[in-house]
Amino acid sequence: MRTLLLDCTYFPIKVVSWQRAMILWLTGRAEVVDVYEEIDIHSPRMEFKLPKVLRLLARHRSNRQVRLTRFHVFNRDNFTCQYCTHQFSMKELTLDHIVPLSRGGKTTWSNVVTACQKCNGKKGNLLPVEAHMHPKNRPTVPKWTPQLVFRLTDDDPLEWRDYLIWDTDLV
Repeated sequence: MRTLLLDCTYFPIKVVSWQRAMILWLTGRAEVVDVYEEIDIHSPRMEFKLPKVLRLLARHRSNRQVRLTRFHVFNRDNFTCQYCTHQFSMKELTLDHIVPLSRGGKTTWSNVVTACQKCNGKKGNLLPVEAHMHPKNRPTVPKWTPQLVFRLTDDDPLEWRDYLIWDTDLV
């Protein structure tokens, strides 16, 4: 079971394990906003409802820079191959270095794009101009913050949607 963690203004920060949620709550660093009614946590002397949503009591300072990860690149590019423009699942995608590493390219936001396996193989270690393959969009650092990207599962509570920003095209 997982718990949605909010900052003191009810802004979603991240999803934490139930163990981490209990520690935050029992040490007085967070308050319970909502619980799983059907799940009890037992200690030798007490019984608790498992927190579904917690709110931190102190101000939370977040790193506003988006870390360069595969998931964040795929999300920035809308899980779309930047060469053939088809949308794929995460496991069907790769990262492509526009200027290949073998030719002095770096792993930076401006040099990495989402590519399907077929397009990445076709481009190989060529420059876009040599391969006649140019990315659909110019790669940039995302303008969103990582706190706005949550990987929810079917098992996660529907009530979490009340605290998250949803793209109506995806719901």
